[in-house]
Amino acid sequence: MMLGRFAAAAIFLAATMSDLCAAADQRFLVLDGSWVKWGAPKWGAGASVTFAFAASPVKSPSARNCSALLPFDELAKRTGFPGQRLHDEAEAAFAAWARVSGVTFVETHAADRADIVIGVEGNPMGRAFTNVELESSPIGEAAPATERGLTAILEPRSLQGQPYGIRSIRKALICLNALQKWKIGFDGNLNVYDVRYTLMHEIGHAIGLDHPGATGALMGFRYDEKQSGPVKSDSDAAQRLYGVQTAK
Repeated sequence: MMLGRFAAAAIFLAATMSDLCAAADQRFLVLDGSWVKWGAPKWGAGASVTFAFAASPVKSPSARNCSALLPFDELAKRTGFPGQRLHDEAEAAFAAWARVSGVTFVETHAADRADIVIGVEGNPMGRAFTNVELESSPIGEAAPATERGLTAILEPRSLQGQPYGIRSIRKALICLNALQKWKIGFDGNLNVYDVRYTLMHEIGHAIGLDHPGATGALMGFRYDEKQSGPVKSDSDAAQRLYGVQTAK
């Protein structure tokens, strides 16, 4: 079976193909006719996901985007921000999603074995992108009829009238365009994007969420500095996929 792949343009681009979930202000990714998530292909099942910062070039010829990753520290060279500060911002972005869902993120230094790899675009375009690749495993449980696609045109022809199933994610790549201007923190200038905000948005794609609309949520496709982290609709969608974080 061919592995499914998704390339999500970052904020300020048109929404990708997705499916409406139960609430109108949430969207899940639909790839190859299935919802997608890490771990067991079951609603509300938690997952442990590893992530790494690219320390050397990473080539992924089959990826639609982020096919040529450069080391994440290239962003420090371009922006002048200390490398450790940028790493801290990225780690805070992962922590924001871990606080509101049943996903646990664990950093590893082995990018070749990490579930999510973050780097700089080798072929600079746009602002930031996420590429998601699926396991070739069987489709998991389907959603109840009330959570089927509400817009028929978004459903693959082979699945029209049928509930989507869930498939597990195998790998995700996140890449930032180091040629763009970046900042750390909000200052009201919407032409320069905050690193943490952008990475939180892209990590949302990497765990199976899509754009619910233009604004009003972290996963909105328009950068607006009105959210410093996942809002209720973002959290609800993540919890639908992964449940809540259990006490440690």
